[in-house]
Amino acid sequence: MSNVVSYSAFKAEKGRIDPVVADIIDALNGLGGAAHRQDVANCVARRRSGRYGHPSKAESDEIFAAFETYVSITARRRPAPLLHTPLGPGSYRWALTETCRALLDDAHASPVAGSGR
Repeated sequence: MSNVVSYSAFKAEKGRIDPVVADIIDALNGLGGAAHRQDVANCVARRRSGRYGHPSKAESDEIFAAFETYVSITARRRPAPLLHTPLGPGSYRWALTETCRALLDDAHASPVAGSGR
């Protein structure tokens, strides 16, 4: 269910977001906010398939490409990006930005419409 809540919050905030990027955000959030890209790909694949194991090369490549595309497109845009490489360009360590963490915190603090809370 956390995928639905976080994706809905980001979709509302950003207008539209690539579903693979939403999966990356959800995985990083579950991994504590920062992780090696292979750990993120493993987490996304596990959530998609429902079982443990490593993603295929094609699936890993899709995840890596989505992250790189997102970071390159949002580097000079406002509002602030949701993802970044905290150790600098070329790093395989990915992280949520403070803006993203704040959005996630707000999304989890607010009741979801129709949830009865």
